[in-house]
Amino acid sequence: MDWESKLVMPNGMKAKYQKEGNTRYYKLIAQPSHHTIVDKVEIEGLGYNGSIPGPLLVFKQGEMVQIELENRLDKPTSLHVHGLSKPVSQDGIPEIEPTPLIQPGESYVYNFPAWQAGTFFYHAGEPSQIPQGLLGPLIILPNENQLRVDQIPYRDYVLVLQQFDIPQEEIGKVTPGLYKPKKFDTNPNFFTINGKSFPDTKGLQTKYGEKIRIRFINKSSASHSMHIHGHDFHVVSVNGFPRYRIFDDTINVASGQRIDIELLSTNPGTFPINGTKTFHQTNNGKTPGGMVTKLIYK
Repeated sequence: MDWESKLVMPNGMKAKYQKEGNTRYYKLIAQPSHHTIVDKVEIEGLGYNGSIPGPLLVFKQGEMVQIELENRLDKPTSLHVHGLSKPVSQDGIPEIEPTPLIQPGESYVYNFPAWQAGTFFYHAGEPSQIPQGLLGPLIILPNENQLRVDQIPYRDYVLVLQQFDIPQEEIGKVTPGLYKPKKFDTNPNFFTINGKSFPDTKGLQTKYGEKIRIRFINKSSASHSMHIHGHDFHVVSVNGFPRYRIFDDTINVASGQRIDIELLSTNPGTFPINGTKTFHQTNNGKTPGGMVTKLIYK
């Protein structure tokens, strides 16, 4: 019944941690990061531990969260865990709260309890650093001693939805190169799942009869309407709060929102999982591309 081993972030990475008693410790390094969004389109962005988006952090309900943030940027930064209530000194928005602003070359250790199970994400407290890549997923799993075996999914996928505003010569054409994304994604032209645009997205695998969970996390400035072809699903959690099993086939994930769905794999084949907005299915207006991946039966 080890739910943690079932968590997968396709195209992403799971951070390593240290455990002492009831405290789980992660170290994040905010640093300039070189990242390939799709073949021949690269960005000089900002990442955690060299990754855009940042690595998956996993805790269990009731543990103490300990995250050390080291700042290797040339400007101050901080860390905010979105959606999880915590002491004001640990909330990571220094312009408003009595919480540290971490200067270049300095570090700070955040401490707070993982009291609520659910899907969350972490991001920089400075808004202009987020569209350049400074965000990542954080999952708090429920206490397994209080769960039935059938409540744990066979596979649990984490999908971070992002968009980037990258200089290009003209709409409908992808110009290869190394680019610096704009500080605010007001006119996005590349749309990603876990940092990759189609066809470079890695598909979600399943087998007939499995129950799988998909966690959608959106920290872009636009909403993304996500659809899974050939399957209906239950919405089981919104923003970390359980929902009565709403049945649907398309969900709108607003900016800052996290939605967990579960589905039964009963329709073998290979099906698209995609944002339904047409421009979001392109790379700078060129198809196929964008916020598209696959559900693949093995």
